[in-house]
Amino acid sequence: MKRVVFSKRAEKSLARMQPKRRAAAVAKVKAFARGEKVDIRKLTGFDLYRIRVGNDRVIIDDQGVVVLVIDAGPRGGIYKE
Repeated sequence: MKRVVFSKRAEKSLARMQPKRRAAAVAKVKAFARGEKVDIRKLTGFDLYRIRVGNDRVIIDDQGVVVLVIDAGPRGGIYKE
């Protein structure tokens, strides 16, 4: 199992989410870290990945033994930056 680390930005984004949506996002990331199959795609032009959780997206950096969660939020605005 990979270790999951949340960036400060991701913690702030998750704290603003509703509890049910936050729990779903964290559960998906942990499922990916355990090796389960999730809806994941590589972002074009970046060395990052996104995990789809309903209408939310979680941006991660898979560093082998560590999964760094960079940001989380609604699908429309999460990619801008």
